[in-house]
Amino acid sequence: MWDRKELKAKGKAAYRANRVTCIIAALLLMIATGAGGVGSAGSSYNNVQKNMNNDSNYTQDIGDYNDSFDDSIEYSPDGSSRSSVLISAALIAVIIVAVVIALAFGMALGAFLLNPLQVGVQKFFIDNADDQKTGLNRDNIGIAFNENYMKVVGSMFTTGLFTALWCLLLIFPGIYKAYCWRLVPYIISENPAITGADAREQSAMMMNGNKWDSFVLDLSFLGWKILGAFTLGILNIIFTNPYQAATNAELYLTLSGRPSEIAAPAETVKEEAPEVEFEFDQEGMNE
Repeated sequence: MWDRKELKAKGKAAYRANRVTCIIAALLLMIATGAGGVGSAGSSYNNVQKNMNNDSNYTQDIGDYNDSFDDSIEYSPDGSSRSSVLISAALIAVIIVAVVIALAFGMALGAFLLNPLQVGVQKFFIDNADDQKTGLNRDNIGIAFNENYMKVVGSMFTTGLFTALWCLLLIFPGIYKAYCWRLVPYIISENPAITGADAREQSAMMMNGNKWDSFVLDLSFLGWKILGAFTLGILNIIFTNPYQAATNAELYLTLSGRPSEIAAPAETVKEEAPEVEFEFDQEGMNE
């Protein structure tokens, strides 16, 4: 068992001891997991939906264009009407090809660059938990780009793919699996040669009985994120994101049986922003 407030206190202490580097690392992590999620199938699916919504504007314009031709077909030669149909079909084909190319590029960028970057940044936060003088170097942020690079790419991509497939069933199974496999990037960062299946199995074992508490841990940062929205995201960049990333590394170390030795405040840390507390049945998340 682990205490959420103690974990957050240690995460905050780790962040404050290496503030600037943690901010930079968290910014890279935000890029890798936010914008970079295109490498995982889950975010790719969301991007497909966004692109389809955006493309509806183009198809609507094309539809209006065709309607104008339909109104004038009876006054136009047969050749003109056929030309309008061919032009419309060509425009639709161009749009479809452009969307497919954009999706393929986004998935390749995420799979081959941003997912390995996420693994490296998580390794930095693990190292920073034990040594607050840690910098961003080839031993942490560059660890995924070494000899096991393709294994890291495959493990991270398949994890994202399987999570997305579970999301296609219903959103809650997808969330459940996401928490089961929450620790996969950390496990891979410490053992880049591990297979994706083994990393997911190990993560699921470590998260057994801890999924609900981890969910509440995530919710406890909601107050800070709301405050960050009022600062146009500045507070999140310089405080909330690195603070949360450092805390998540502490969670991984605790669940792996080797909690960090960083000195947390002896007294219970009082949060400047209120935590969001929920009282639900924990059985479903702890199975």
